[in-house]
Amino acid sequence: MTSRTRTFLRNAALGVSAVALTATIFSGVPAAADPPLTIDEAKTQVTQLETEAAAIDQEYAGIQQKVAAGKKALKTKQADVAAQTAKVARMRNQVGQVALAQFQNRTIDTTAQLFFTSDTAGFLSQISTVEKVSENQNTVLQDFQREQANLAGLQRSAETDLSDLKKHEQKLKDLRAASDQKVLQAKAVLSKLTDQERRRLAAEEAARAAADRKAAESAQSAGSRSGTATSRSSDRTSKDAPSTSTGSGKGATALAFARRQLGKPYRYGSAGPDAYDCSGLTGAAWAAAGVSLARTSQAQFGNGRPVSRSELQPGDLVFFYSGLSHVALYAGNGQVIHASRPGKPIGYASVDSMPFAGARRPG
Repeated sequence: MTSRTRTFLRNAALGVSAVALTATIFSGVPAAADPPLTIDEAKTQVTQLETEAAAIDQEYAGIQQKVAAGKKALKTKQADVAAQTAKVARMRNQVGQVALAQFQNRTIDTTAQLFFTSDTAGFLSQISTVEKVSENQNTVLQDFQREQANLAGLQRSAETDLSDLKKHEQKLKDLRAASDQKVLQAKAVLSKLTDQERRRLAAEEAARAAADRKAAESAQSAGSRSGTATSRSSDRTSKDAPSTSTGSGKGATALAFARRQLGKPYRYGSAGPDAYDCSGLTGAAWAAAGVSLARTSQAQFGNGRPVSRSELQPGDLVFFYSGLSHVALYAGNGQVIHASRPGKPIGYASVDSMPFAGARRPG
């Protein structure tokens, strides 16, 4: 090895060592951490995640309804397939007998039988009867073919329904996973706060819940004393202020039902009696008043007649967010009662706490 070669190899080794050392040094430097969240930023992020989870939950409820209807329809169709299968089996025996009779009658044709018979008049009389039998045999064969085609159609339809049902069930699993992911993300946001910040946030939420409950109970007490308060009386003080009445008739019945659910947990895809999602609560409340509502918040927006914010009366459906992903019952005095989100029981909230999207009055 020449001197020049040895020098080259030594310099190359030193270069590699320098690169490795540099990489080691910089690999030990921690990446820049995300700046700490403020309480307001955490609240904003959590609210957004909860809103997205609520929208997913309403889609889940809609698919869940399709699955229930699909299972019922498939069960009926499968019963029809079984009945049709039995019918075709019975006809198959009859067709077999007809085919055997036709085969046996082909041993000698009609002309030959007429040539060899001595009773021509009697034979011709029998011919009309034979032709009638042949016609009946053809009818049996045609009926069998028709019923066999009906069976094939029913089987194909049942297979399609089963395939659709499996797709819907998979969609339910995907939606549930997506909703759970939103909840985990919200918890992750809160975990970035200090213990003191989390306690402060919880205290603020508890104070807000207490104020909402006091306002709603005040409306209930005022309505019970007067018994005649309407949205017009509230308009004397504020053009856009909704009614403080406890309402009457079906709306009051729906609201009374919802109040009896206070404190029960939120659960997606649930319509009671132990837990509810938002539209599950409103649907059950109005069912108690004898009015059937659609299952999801978006579909419930098509129930009843529209009312303005200033016309709100207790029991009215109040919708929030641009996608109508949340629905509540108006409780009077600017408050609603609703099933809001996982981890939070059914309770009161201000109409102003969420983006107002419209209201409907069922019944």
